Amino acid sequence: MVGVLMRRFDFPTAPVIVGMILGPLAEAQFRNAMSIGEGSAMVFVQRPMSVALIAVILAVLLLPRLFKRWQQQRRPQSA
Repeated sequence: MVGVLMRRFDFPTAPVIVGMILGPLAEAQFRNAMSIGEGSAMVFVQRPMSVALIAVILAVLLLPRLFKRWQQQRRPQSA
């Protein structure tokens, strides 16, 4: 049923399959990191490399949307 809906609404199948495979692994590793940090999320920002990775992830997610909005605002309004 999910496959039919994905084809109906043109969802790409490859990212969904990758997410289904890597999702449980990422969840298990997140749970391990939280237990090492004794429940504190500060374990993710204590090292420079992890802060850099978080910054790169945020940039990849946010910059395209910001650039698109910036381009729409720079476009002259036609009457």
